[in-house]
Amino acid sequence: MTPNFRFLPLSGFIIGAALLVGCDDHAGQAKQPPTPQVVVHVVKSAPLEVTTELPGRTDAYRVAEVRPQVSGIVLKRNFTEGSD
Repeated sequence: MTPNFRFLPLSGFIIGAALLVGCDDHAGQAKQPPTPQVVVHVVKSAPLEVTTELPGRTDAYRVAEVRPQVSGIVLKRNFTEGSD
């Protein structure tokens, strides 16, 4: 056979097989299942308070240390701890 007609018998067989497969009588067609029943809920808007409670710790950005410049005993403090 010449190179042009080398695949002619094979292509004819493939086309013929495809045509025979397409000639089905559709007897094996499956029935469609019934439609499923669904439940419908109506959505209503309502106010919702969004809060988040998270555990954590805080650290001071700056720390003031009060130290004496002389030796001795402190008799009185003229400030309140924790105030600005």
